[in-house]
Amino acid sequence: MFRGGRLVLRIYLIGLAQIAALAATLAIAREWGRRPPPPHADQTRFLVEEIASHAADPAALDARLRELRQRTGMEVELRDRDGQVIAGSRGAHREGPGAFETEWSGGKALVWMPPPRRPPQGGGPLFAIAAVLVLVGISAVLTAAWLARPLRVLSQAAQQLSAGHLSARASLRRSDELGDVALAFDEMAERIERLVRGQRELLANVSHELRTPLARIRVALDLAAEGSAQDATAQLAGIAGDLAELERLTSDILTSARLELSSELPPLRVERTAAREMVDEAAERFRALHPSRALRVENRCGDAQVEVDRMMLRRALDNLLSNAEQHGGPSEISLVAAAADGRLDIEVRDRGAGISPEDMQHLFSPFFRGDRSRTRATGGLGLGLLLARRIREAHRGSLEIESQVGAGTVARLRVPLAT
Repeated sequence: MFRGGRLVLRIYLIGLAQIAALAATLAIAREWGRRPPPPHADQTRFLVEEIASHAADPAALDARLRELRQRTGMEVELRDRDGQVIAGSRGAHREGPGAFETEWSGGKALVWMPPPRRPPQGGGPLFAIAAVLVLVGISAVLTAAWLARPLRVLSQAAQQLSAGHLSARASLRRSDELGDVALAFDEMAERIERLVRGQRELLANVSHELRTPLARIRVALDLAAEGSAQDATAQLAGIAGDLAELERLTSDILTSARLELSSELPPLRVERTAAREMVDEAAERFRALHPSRALRVENRCGDAQVEVDRMMLRRALDNLLSNAEQHGGPSEISLVAAAADGRLDIEVRDRGAGISPEDMQHLFSPFFRGDRSRTRATGGLGLGLLLARRIREAHRGSLEIESQVGAGTVARLRVPLAT
């Protein structure tokens, strides 16, 4: 399931964090450079009057002035009305931007205010801004690397896959959109590898399947050439059977290729057919090909009819019965057909070894064979179920496979009844 917006949200949050850091730094720099306002004239006069109240006691007045200088850095020089200095720094700081005069009840006072504290040169807010810019730059580089690494891994995996290394995988485990892309890439590579491997197996299987009847035909022809006319006639039946097998293999391969190359449903030559007759014919063909194999038939179709392509549906039924014969073991095979609820249900059941859960998900893959051996008993091209599925798609029907290891397999084919 797609969970969108995770990567975008992360990038958005990183951008917000960078903007917040810059805003905080600018606010700190603004507060750092702000100078405190000079004291109001009334406040200064009140302070001078409070200090001058100790003029009668010189020791107390000097102590008060020293305390003021230590706490605030402010210096005050008191003078009487004749200009004589009563107390203070006696002329210190008479000039400068922080010096000014004010009056008190006994005369005048010279007040000197210390200059406001300034940020040190080359430091303070400038250093803070530079530090934040460096941090923002580092976070931007780390974010770019965080995004570039998975893209680089995906690019390398794609290049390896295009170079023919079918086992190449991105193997990225992330909880965002890049992780979704990497997972989709790995699944695509897995399907490509499985398809190519199936095609390679097809070549090997076709070579084996074609070689056996061709070898029998060659032996039969050699025997006929060396023997009498009566011996040659006796070999004709075997040659005809081998040629029929070659024709079936070739037909399956061509039909599979045609169905896989076409994105559309295969064309049908529809005709109205009695369902009972079609099932009975499938049973007769099976018994003729496998006279020693027990087949139980339950044909409950009645007078129901279907509009189908007889040849294609015949091939689907034959493929299902052939699979049951090859993989069903020595036990009896059941063919059950019934017409009900506007559809024809055909069930082929065997009691063989069954299909493993790992193979169940690949049953309809082209050229897949659960049994990888190439013996005559378990051979085949892995096309039977694929053809059956495409045929039921063409007939707007369904095909279900149920299997349990050790208990056998059931294949159910359903097609609509004729209206």
